[in-house]
Amino acid sequence: MANDFETRSPRDTGWINLGEPQEVRYWTRVLAVTETRLRAAVGAAGDSTQAVCRHLGIPRVVSRPASALQEAEQI
Repeated sequence: MANDFETRSPRDTGWINLGEPQEVRYWTRVLAVTETRLRAAVGAAGDSTQAVCRHLGIPRVVSRPASALQEAEQI
């Protein structure tokens, strides 16, 4: 069984917390970028998900409660 922390989405998807390894794994998977690119984008644009998406040229990720994202990941 996979560790729950590896699949759990952040509580607040409006911000990217690089201090939490599980959030780094989550955002690299959702944004389809490497950890290095994610860290560089957060450094350049700030930790707002919208700002990081704009910086990366990725369509905006919809901020939803973590429970909704977890349910979507299980489907």
